[in-house]
Amino acid sequence: MTAIAAAPLGFMKHRQKVLDLKPTQFAVGMLEVQEKIEIVRGYRKKQIRDFIDENPVPVVIGPDRELYLIDHHHFLAVCYHVGVKKVRIKVVKDLSKRRMSYAQFWKWMFKTRNAYPFCQFGEGPRKAIYLPRDIRGLADDPYRSIAWFVRKAGAFENSQRNFAEFKWANFFRERRLLDRFGHAGMSRALVKAVSLAQTPAAKHLPGFGKLNLEEKGDAVKKVKKKGKELNARADT
Repeated sequence: MTAIAAAPLGFMKHRQKVLDLKPTQFAVGMLEVQEKIEIVRGYRKKQIRDFIDENPVPVVIGPDRELYLIDHHHFLAVCYHVGVKKVRIKVVKDLSKRRMSYAQFWKWMFKTRNAYPFCQFGEGPRKAIYLPRDIRGLADDPYRSIAWFVRKAGAFENSQRNFAEFKWANFFRERRLLDRFGHAGMSRALVKAVSLAQTPAAKHLPGFGKLNLEEKGDAVKKVKKKGKELNARADT
């Protein structure tokens, strides 16, 4: 564990250790992580360097001088699993000189939407004390993976709003898409999720956009293909 001295906003001069960065959410979509791991494992050394350089990790420096992730948890999980030890850091807020208690700091983090206090079951808010100590402790939220696959298929648009895909994950979770067949039903769940993403019930979600019949058909084809790939991977 490395405490960081006060730093100007922007890119830090030196890369920081992956395991020194503190998560501010409880879960990621592990199927998304696995998908990206397989891609990165096919990279050459220069491509891996570019991958790291093109994805600086945004952090808040806390009053305890620790580095708190405010995004890129999936990216950091991929880095850990492919053996990347250090990453680029972008400081977006430095609170190291503020007189803030532990409780005040986390109240600020949640109020400013720099932390997501809901667990892999969509339940919360949870207390910050239960957050994982490093990236290795992140839990799997399969509905977060569904949201990512469905967005990549074009059923809704990318959004700059914090934790947008968790909003979609909870929307799909409420419909219990995986209750009947579990992970074996992922292919069915993805097709159903595409349809649900186009319903009036999803209008309030970030990135919602109505597709025409051809676009919806393309999205369904993409998730069906992805479902087959996931099933084949599970069988190996």
